[in-house]
Amino acid sequence: DLKLAGGSIGLGVDALEWPRPVRPGDTLRLETEIVEVRPSRSKPDRGIIRIRNVTTNQNGEVVQSFLASVLVRRRPATAG
Repeated sequence: DLKLAGGSIGLGVDALEWPRPVRPGDTLRLETEIVEVRPSRSKPDRGIIRIRNVTTNQNGEVVQSFLASVLVRRRPATAG
């Protein structure tokens, strides 16, 4: 039973970068983009999504970026 984080499980993080430091008082903004969605080969009721996350500071400078893979429940198939 998958109850952690609403049924999603982190599978890994790739390409983690911290190109600039973050300072106290910085205002951060996180943008998330789903770059891939595919069914799990081993778990037919699950899917794997690939997410690109980019964090910028108040000056629009990238302070962090990474790609993450997450295992999630799939929606039930609809008839028709």
